[in-house]
Amino acid sequence: MVILILMIPIIFLLFLLLKKTTPIKSINILITAVCSLIVLFIILSPEICFKFSINGAKLFFYNVFPYVFPFMILSNLIIYYGGVEIYSKFLGILCKPQKLPKNTAIVLAISALCGYPLGAKYSCDLYEEGIIDFKTFERIINIASNAGPLFIVGSVGTSMLGSRHSGYILLASCYASCILMGILIPYKAPKMHIDIKKNNNIQSENNFGVSIKKSVENAIQVSIQLMGFIVFFSLLIGILKNSILFKSIQNPIVKSLILGCIEMTNGCSIISTSQISFELKMLSMSFLICFGGFCVISQIYSFVGKYKVSPVKFILRKLVQGFLGSLICFILISFSPKNDAKYTFNFQFSKYNFTLYYTYLIIIFLVPIFSSKFSRRKH
Repeated sequence: MVILILMIPIIFLLFLLLKKTTPIKSINILITAVCSLIVLFIILSPEICFKFSINGAKLFFYNVFPYVFPFMILSNLIIYYGGVEIYSKFLGILCKPQKLPKNTAIVLAISALCGYPLGAKYSCDLYEEGIIDFKTFERIINIASNAGPLFIVGSVGTSMLGSRHSGYILLASCYASCILMGILIPYKAPKMHIDIKKNNNIQSENNFGVSIKKSVENAIQVSIQLMGFIVFFSLLIGILKNSILFKSIQNPIVKSLILGCIEMTNGCSIISTSQISFELKMLSMSFLICFGGFCVISQIYSFVGKYKVSPVKFILRKLVQGFLGSLICFILISFSPKNDAKYTFNFQFSKYNFTLYYTYLIIIFLVPIFSSKFSRRKH
């Protein structure tokens, strides 16, 4: 109630300040006002802020750091020892349906295995090394931006929904939406072909000690950065949850989507405990996982923002990817065995289902490859 009373004069002052200002100054005033309100909330309700900041730190140390940190060290070492060239030879075929050069195969592989925001991080590395041009860089950050299989199958499917079956459906819809984005995003071939800079990342001495030291330092720097984003957005969610406006919302789907668009893990957690149908839970979760939420988008933009990539275009494309993911999820649920789909809890994942859903994944990846080859033969 105290905050509500204090907000009235602040809103009035904002109206007076924004009345005759330029767009840039208006944005500066709004951000300053919002940050001031958050500081005010922290002063008046320190126990809530402390609780949610601790929750964010726990989320990072128990759910993010254990798999992101070693993956980053290994990915850095792979790139440092010429992995871009090696991956382009073996996995280059995956890039053709996405209209990407073969030397981006390593980014697609890292994104598929590790998830947000490492695909964007290593896209930046390739661009900084001069291995890809700006158009390719702008394109790949939209394609190689997805949640990781450990989060989707482990955290969302097994832990939240109690079913790996559901996790694999969400994983398939996430990967398929990335592939479709590669097909749908307009493509302009670069005027000049950029070759891989061979031996650019390999030291002449081949000193493994120096290589692993640099890899660990980079992984620590990025991990601390990710922790800061997660703690900050956990604090924002805590403030939002305890606000009068949010408490007045009765619809659980609206609540979960609002929180999920800020931070997807919290949104998925609320959806999993909501009293709604299984199909609606899956469609909502698929949207949030493919969209990523503003916490993930902020993490991605901490890497790509300095290269003047349009944030509006990126967010709109992520929204499109979210809707595509929900549509694909609906199709997969429709073709799933009906008796299995209803077991959202205590589901026994049989050998038959394991084979079935991996068959789905293989078909999703192979169809664009064969279609691109068929279209080339026609021309």
